[in-house]
Amino acid sequence: MVLPFMLLACRPSSENRVANMGEQAGPPAITSSSTQDALLLASAKIALPPPGIGPDDLPEPSSSGALLEAQYCVQCHDLPSPGMHSATDWPRVLRRMWLRMDHLPASMAIRGPDEGQRHTLLQYLMANGLIVSGSALPAGPGREEFAMVCSRCHALPDIQNHSPRDWPAVFQRMERNMERVNVAPPSRDQATKILYYLGNAAPTQ
Repeated sequence: MVLPFMLLACRPSSENRVANMGEQAGPPAITSSSTQDALLLASAKIALPPPGIGPDDLPEPSSSGALLEAQYCVQCHDLPSPGMHSATDWPRVLRRMWLRMDHLPASMAIRGPDEGQRHTLLQYLMANGLIVSGSALPAGPGREEFAMVCSRCHALPDIQNHSPRDWPAVFQRMERNMERVNVAPPSRDQATKILYYLGNAAPTQ
């Protein structure tokens, strides 16, 4: 009976085993409430759309879809242009927004649209969304840079959306939007090539 007693005496206790496991694996990371608040604020800032437009600047501003957008979307951020996203992207974007609105605390008094209003708003945004390139992009210097940089935030726009004269202002606005949402902007070389491509591939108006 001596051997079993020796084995029991050499066997570490349950407390020691737990302590040793803690030393090996390390305690679980605990995030303080202040850190969580900072992370939430940072993520909210990144997720906000760029500076918006006025209600009168919306397509068909007196339509029910435009009125719903002006009513609900401005509760949390600036009024977004329907051209921010394509018809393919708007369902995903709105689904994300509705989930956020549904989970906000009641104390914030954020009202969400009902099912019928959501359908009307979605149809409006899809009908007036970004017109994307429906075919292969025209060949030319800067084509690859245009495709790579502009697809970081949305579907590739149809280059016929703007004239060569208007594209520089549109491109500058997109650069500001990228900075606002913390997306890496194009380098100077990339910007030069993209503007050259748009100036030569876009139709004259």
